[in-house]
Amino acid sequence: MSVSVQANESQKTLTLHIMGSFDFSLFNEFRGAYSDYAGKYETYFVDMSQVEYLDSAALGMLLSMRNAVGEQSKIELIGANSFIKDILMISRFDKLFGIK
Repeated sequence: MSVSVQANESQKTLTLHIMGSFDFSLFNEFRGAYSDYAGKYETYFVDMSQVEYLDSAALGMLLSMRNAVGEQSKIELIGANSFIKDILMISRFDKLFGIK
């Protein structure tokens, strides 16, 4: 499994941990990981500390997640290495997501 979910009910957060390549091969698994929780949490964390590769499909999946959870929720992309952070910044994802 390349995506795991950790819910924290007391802090109203949901963390998705992604491991390996974040690409189209994770489409169904990634969507399934958050879809049952969409709109139920204040903050969604996408832990990218174990991501080795990211492609344009992954960027699209993050945008789909943004739409699914709604504007009232925050999404924080955390733990990305400098190469992946650069891709996120060049793509201007810092305007839609928190990047840490």
